[in-house]
Amino acid sequence: MDMINEYRASMFDGKADIGWLRQGWRGLRLYGRRARTAIEAGDMATKAIMVARADELLNLMSGILDTGGGSKLGEALMTIYSALRFTLLQANTENCVSALDDFEAALAILDRDMATISEGALVA
Repeated sequence: MDMINEYRASMFDGKADIGWLRQGWRGLRLYGRRARTAIEAGDMATKAIMVARADELLNLMSGILDTGGGSKLGEALMTIYSALRFTLLQANTENCVSALDDFEAALAILDRDMATISEGALVA
């Protein structure tokens, strides 16, 4: 587990923190908004590209989570990311704008509120 944590820290020149994750969440929101616009315009190629980019970013962000050693934050975010992936799948397969609205709302909550919650608070 130490080797994983050392690798993760090397990716960020130190420990990954909420500040880095917030940038990822904002990127996901951008891809979701662009996918929504593409669905509304009937541009299925752009929708597919935006959904694929969001999924790739979710994969990257999942890979940096610390889910071992009783990390409540990492486990909670992994659950959220799984739900976001399902929402993307629904948006992509059904051209569902309301799924992308849910995607945006969930990420807005993370972006706004999660930065104020420390892992210590999640343990309590």
